[in-house]
Order: sequence, then structure tokens, then C-alpha cells
Amino acid sequence: MELVFNGKKNDVERTGKTFEFGSLPIVLEQKMVRSEINHEELLHWHDDVELIRIRKGNIHCHVNDSDFLLSPGELCFINFDTLHRVYNTEETLGDLDVLTIKTDMLAHNKEIYEKYIIPIIHNPDFAHVQMDGRNSYAKLISDIFDALYDLITNKPVGYELDVIGYIYMIFRRLYLVYIAQEDIPIPFNGDISMQRRMTAFIYEHYKEKITLDDIAGAAGVSRSKCASLFRTYTQKTPINFLNSYRLEMGSKLLTSTDQPISYIANDCGIGEQSYFNRMFSKEFGCTPLEWRKRGGK
Repeated sequence: MELVFNGKKNDVERTGKTFEFGSLPIVLEQKMVRSEINHEELLHWHDDVELIRIRKGNIHCHVNDSDFLLSPGELCFINFDTLHRVYNTEETLGDLDVLTIKTDMLAHNKEIYEKYIIPIIHNPDFAHVQMDGRNSYAKLISDIFDALYDLITNKPVGYELDVIGYIYMIFRRLYLVYIAQEDIPIPFNGDISMQRRMTAFIYEHYKEKITLDDIAGAAGVSRSKCASLFRTYTQKTPINFLNSYRLEMGSKLLTSTDQPISYIANDCGIGEQSYFNRMFSKEFGCTPLEWRKRGGK
């Protein structure tokens, strides 16, 4: 099936923008991933499902304890409530589209939602799907990305109805992939649950003075097990991950508030401004003041 939009492929200027579709819980983001930026995206999860399409560059996608490379034209589905992050190790700029969808938008038809959507999003064994761009399902979903860009650019009357229709089309293809893999036994991995508890502890308590013992205690594991899990899932030590998250929160405060840098350093749990400055410069390649003046770019 080939989708037609305005009779031609829509070529949106690639500026790293984020697009929202009115009141629909859908976001389409143009994402640029640079290897020269020291501060990589941190491990996270959310209550949306996510679809990634690679336009340029080879992008690493880390999902739970799997790390794989996505090439131009490839797509990846990342399920609800799944640990993940993307990063770039090459000099070539990574250019990708990221579509996030809150699936409860499809819950108005209870029978359809329970039959086709819930089995996908509530199955922890269906964490992600990597799709070759030449696959017929992937080709259709890629065309839907282009159609969504066309709709949000031109906003024809009633365009939201087409958007909802495209989301249903995406989920039918995901369901077909799901039932094809359904009979493959995948053992439950308790390490993922422990990593999530420790990561959530850091996200909740990063402003406080916390230690390696505190982080390990959040999952009831030893210090060595804690360190091993962080190496597997984040490629960082627990304390380095904590500090990276503190600096990420600090970077957002620098551009969203006019609070003094000394206040931000303390509010992020780092304390001394001079120490914050050194850590920030190492993580982001510029001083906090430079980051603020550049608007976080």
C-alpha cells in the first residue's frame, strides 16, 4: 500500500523541531544526535510507545540489556514502560524521527483496545522491534511518518481524523509482528526490574546526598551487583549516572530559569558552584554560563 500526500513526498526542513497534533496525545520530533556532545541521552522510560525512523547516520539504540545499530531507512518500535536510550558514536550527524503515542487515545473502542493494543503494550517480552526499511510493514510505517509531516505542515480541515487513522494502521502492523513472535519463549529478566528501581530512586532523590549504598539499597542488591547492572544497562557507574542526571537537570534550569548558577548547583545536589562548573564543562563541553547564553545549544 502506498500513501499519497499532496501528490508527492513532503520534504520538511530538518531543524530539530517538535510537532504536536492539536489535542491528540501524539508528538513527532525531529531529533539530531551528535557524537561530539559528551552528554548522551540517559536511560529512561515513559508511558508512551515510541517509533524511531533513521534518516541519516548509524544510531545505537539501547533497550533493556540489548544494544543494536539502526541504519538509514530502518525503524524501531520501543514499547510502553521500557528502559531505553539512543546515542551516536560516529562523526556523521544522526538524524532521526521519533513518534511518541499515548495508547489510551485508542481506548474509546474498548473491544478493539483490549483485543489488539493491550496484548502488545502489557507484554514485557515485547520490549522492542527492529524493522528493516525494506520490510513491507516498515515501508508503510515510514510512509505514515511522511504523511504525518504533510498533515501537520498543511493542517487541512479534519486532519486529526487522518492522524487517528494512521495510528490505527501502525498498530495493526505492530500487532501482526507481535502475533508472529508470540510463541517465542523469552525468560523473564529480573535484572531489568532491579535496574528500574535504582534508576527511579536516582530520579526521585538526585537533589539529596545519596551514596552507592543508597542506590543499591533501592533494589536490595549488593554494591557489586549494583555496579554490574549499571554497566549493563547504562554503560556508566552508578555515581557517574547520578551525576549525569544531576547535570541534565541543571542544564534545563539554566535555560528555563534565571536562577543564579550557585542556586542551581545546590538544587541539583552538587553543591559547590566551582565543582558544578567543572563537572558541567566536562559533561557538556562548555561552562554553565555559556550554555545559558546559547540557549542550551
